[in-house]
Formats: sequence, structure tokens, C-alpha cells
Amino acid sequence: MSKPPPLPSVEALLFEEPLYAKYELAEDLEDVRILYGFVATLEKDYTVDAFCPYCERATTFRIPGISITRGAEWNNIRERFAYDCMEIICTRVKRHKIRYWFRVDCMTVMKVGQYPSLADIAIEETRQKYSAVLRGENWSEFYKAIGLAAHGEGIGSFVYLRRVFERLIKSRFNEFKQIEGWEETSFDRLRMDEKIKFLNGHLPQYLVSNRKIYSIFSAGLHDLSNEECLRFFEIGKRTIIVILEEDLKKHNELCARKELSEAIAKFSP
Repeated sequence: MSKPPPLPSVEALLFEEPLYAKYELAEDLEDVRILYGFVATLEKDYTVDAFCPYCERATTFRIPGISITRGAEWNNIRERFAYDCMEIICTRVKRHKIRYWFRVDCMTVMKVGQYPSLADIAIEETRQKYSAVLRGENWSEFYKAIGLAAHGEGIGSFVYLRRVFERLIKSRFNEFKQIEGWEETSFDRLRMDEKIKFLNGHLPQYLVSNRKIYSIFSAGLHDLSNEECLRFFEIGKRTIIVILEEDLKKHNELCARKELSEAIAKFSP
């Protein structure tokens, strides 16, 4: 059996990684200390910033850690085998908690349960922030992608990520085609990396520089394993978020201009 990958971080385990993904804990025990509440700063709990599904906004969570004694249990932490439960606490409203269940086995960790689920949290966070620019099929399929990835279905999540990505690129073309005098048939014949290069100046520079991402989405449907798709999912999701952030910025600017214009029109000295 192949060796599990190293745990990216405790934050990733809590807010990004799906259930049943197995990770190796670092030998320096830094992540172990966070998980079991033995952090370097003993005066206060370890904290992370994340979205609270109850407050429906970004907040800071305290991580008190899994409760074990500092005696024999801690001394044998590298050999520990247990199903451990932990909860993190919203610092804004203390009754708002997210609960986790882990399978710990000789310096490996696997998240085997979470409530509210990773999908529920990620979907609500996305809905709250991007409802003005993520609608219709894009919203429903982005929702499906997040849900599938949260339940360990990497290849299935790529199907929906790719569809959302394709529509966002096409919508950016449609937004500027009349202004630029572009011909739609010629654009549709281009490969996706060529379409992104064609739209240089109308897409985030990050995406233009990393336009091979679409080929990774496509490879996920044909060549990548389910586990490889899951490992890349967060990068793919964040790439779509980059596009949505730019769309949201434009939307907010237009709304602000409209409000100012209406206020000026209504003003009577």
C-alpha cells in the first residue's frame, strides 16, 4: 500500500479535505499538538479564520483540541490508535460549533465525520458571497461539484467544474464581443487555452498565465485517478473563484455608480 501524502495543515483538514482521505502527520508533531490542544502558546487556544455556517459570515474559530491527558497517552502519541472527536468554537457566538470525528492510527489521520458537513459550509459560504454573479446552471453545477468533492467523488466533481469554467469563459466573450467586434463562430472553433489567450485583457491575469488548468479538468475525466482529482479540486475551485471575484467587483462597482446617479438625480438643493 502506498504511503499517504503529508497533511497540508490542520486548517485544510478541517475546511478543505474530504472525508476518508488519509494523511501522514509530520514527525515534528506540530499538527499533532494543534489537534490535541498542546500548542506552543499555552495561554490561549489555537485559532483559525473560516466561514461560520450559523453566523453566515467569516469568523474566527477556537480549536481547544482533542482531550487526552499529558501522561502515558501523550508520551505514546506516535503509536496512538483511536477514533477521536473534536469541536471548534466560533468566537463570535460560543454556541456555534463544528464537530469532527477522526481516525488516528500511528501518525496518520483520517477525517471520518463532520457536522455541519464540509459541503454545507462551502456551499453556504459561496452562496452568501457570490449570489449576485453565480446563478442558474453555474450555481447548481458549482454546488454539485462542491458536494461531490466533499463526499470523495473527485472525477464527478471535475465534470461540473469544467462545465462551469466553460460557461464563465464564454460569458466573458459574450460580454465584450459587440464592443470588440468579435466573430462568434471563429471563437467557438478555438481550443480552450486559445480562447483564454484570446480574451487576454478581459480575464484575470492569473488565469491567462495558468490557462493549462482546463487541460487538467479534462484529464480528470480521462486520465487522472479519483484521488488525484480530489487533491486538485481545491485549486480548481479557487480558480473559478478568481473569475467570480472579478465579476463581483464589476457588479459592485456598477451598483455603486447606479446608486450615486440616482442620489444625484433626486437631490434638490
